[in-house]
Amino acid sequence: MQTPSLQKISALQKQPSDIRNICILAHVDHGKTTLADALVASNGIISQRMAGKLRYMDSREDEQVRGITMKSSAISLYFGKDNKEYLINLIDSPGHVDFSSEVSTAVRLCDGAVVVVDVVEGVCPQTHAVLRQAWLENIKPILVLNKIDRLIIELKMEPMEAYLHLQQILEQVNLVTSELFTSDAMEKTSNSHDWTSTLEDTEDRNIYFTPDQGNVIFASAYDGWGFTINHFAEQYSNRLGLNKQVLQKTLWGDYYLNTKTKRIMKGAQR
Repeated sequence: MQTPSLQKISALQKQPSDIRNICILAHVDHGKTTLADALVASNGIISQRMAGKLRYMDSREDEQVRGITMKSSAISLYFGKDNKEYLINLIDSPGHVDFSSEVSTAVRLCDGAVVVVDVVEGVCPQTHAVLRQAWLENIKPILVLNKIDRLIIELKMEPMEAYLHLQQILEQVNLVTSELFTSDAMEKTSNSHDWTSTLEDTEDRNIYFTPDQGNVIFASAYDGWGFTINHFAEQYSNRLGLNKQVLQKTLWGDYYLNTKTKRIMKGAQR
């Protein structure tokens, strides 16, 4: 990503329609501040080599000493996509339960949220809490499955083992989302019992995290990389001679490519 000029940042600040407030939410030590470092480095504010070590958003001395975020902190970052420019007001919030009031405040200020989950630790108590807060404030979250490198380096997982492990974590996160929806739906329909419209509303909103929707990112914030299924669909659609949209829908799940017929088939794990 290019380093924006001060003039460009100032110009974007005068265009409210191009400003987005985004908060990073997670359980403690799941990689929020490291992810924030990587995003700050993308704007050239700190070097890529220092990302993950500097903990730039932990500006207080006690935060640096204890190695945890205690107060929410914000920074304005430039982001460009499809010839459109945006100003992202990024808020790094605490992950420790003792500072949950800071998280509540951050969520209320934001248009969207980045929920970070350590793929080794999995879904933890504060993960439940931040997903609930995002749901109650009706903001759109995306999921970052962080520390993918730990599956290889520490747990020595084979590709299929890693895939099944990630699938389980996704199911756990979506179970929390399902519970939130069910509780909300029961409250709304307690008088009318109109479940049909509620279920239709769920389908329209796409409340679940699935890689083919583009709302799941696989990342290692410490190493400064991340990708979605869409990245691979773009790379391999031409190589394999397949439609990009079809490939995007089938890169995650029980599918395989029949090289003879050039068709994607079900039943990869049989």
